Amino acid sequence: MEPDYESPLAPEPPMAAPAPLWVWILVVALGGLTVYSGYTALSARQLYLEGETARLDLSQQRDRLKANVADLTRQVEQANNSRDEVEGALKQSRANTEAATAQIGDLQKQVGDLQQKTGDLERARDAAVAGAAATEASAKEAAQREVATLKTQLAATQKKLNQALADLKREREQVSPAPVGPPPTEAPGP
Repeated sequence: MEPDYESPLAPEPPMAAPAPLWVWILVVALGGLTVYSGYTALSARQLYLEGETARLDLSQQRDRLKANVADLTRQVEQANNSRDEVEGALKQSRANTEAATAQIGDLQKQVGDLQQKTGDLERARDAAVAGAAATEASAKEAAQREVATLKTQLAATQKKLNQALADLKREREQVSPAPVGPPPTEAPGP
């Protein structure tokens, strides 16, 4: 014997006839449609998350590219400024080179002129030295001739003086045999 259990729940209503087949097909179709919708919803969510991730990556890459563009723009400006400075320095260097070339040309011309003047002065000095040497030799020769002439004249004058003294002495001896004293001095006047 089996115990009789009463269910604390309300009694079950009597069962009605099973649902028609079209209802079961509709329930299965709705279940399949629900599974398919869930699958497509999960796929769409996965695609949405992948899209969001890609959008965030692209946004980060865009920000990096903007920063790179700004950095490159700054570098290009610095390069342009450096190029302008170099071009300015090059122009200044060329101007300095041209000025230096002109100064070198002027200095070379001055050096040439000074060398020519130096050569002229050296030739004039050599000519003056030669002329002075010739003049000195000629003056020395003339002085030697003059000295010889004067010596000859002095010797002739000395000879005449000695002759005149000898003649005077003979005449004195002939005029007065006694020695002659000093000549008389004149008396002072009144």
